[in-house]
Amino acid sequence: MDENAWLSVPARARTDSTLAEVNGRLAAGGISISREDARMLAERRDEALREIGRVEFGAPAIAAVAEAVATSPCLLQEGVAQDLAELQDAFYAIRDELPVDVPDAEIAEALRGCLDEWGDAATVASMPAEEVMGFSAEYVRAAGAESCDEYCIADDEGRTYSFDPAEWDYDEQADGWDGEGWADGWDD
Repeated sequence: MDENAWLSVPARARTDSTLAEVNGRLAAGGISISREDARMLAERRDEALREIGRVEFGAPAIAAVAEAVATSPCLLQEGVAQDLAELQDAFYAIRDELPVDVPDAEIAEALRGCLDEWGDAATVASMPAEEVMGFSAEYVRAAGAESCDEYCIADDEGRTYSFDPAEWDYDEQADGWDGEGWADGWDD
């Protein structure tokens, strides 16, 4: 498929496809977009892809973004199209900075986490990719695993904790938990 294949699809068909796809995903949150909103999202998508020099195969990323944010308390019916446009722009900017093996769903999950945290799609769109991706538990886990090998753990909320053995200064005379020495009662 050549680079302009999606662009050669009639604009009305692209709009209808985007409208159906996005509204299907947004239904979980009880919100929807209009045909004009879908047209604007498709135009913003085309512009973003041109700017970063990429093509997109399959469902547009806005479908993954819409699914991820559909039930966010920060996404309201009034202004939903503008918020989705901001998040879509952020998605493509982040996608351009990350390795290809990071799934679209992880980026969408991170955008949802940021939206829930900051409450404003424009703020999320202005954040650096690494800060946004900090809201994806899988991305954080994978990034932590690369940097600390087997000395990483993740809690139930997705926060990653790491241990660098090079920084550990072993001293059996140092205080342990609650002021007890490391060797106190170890053989009782």
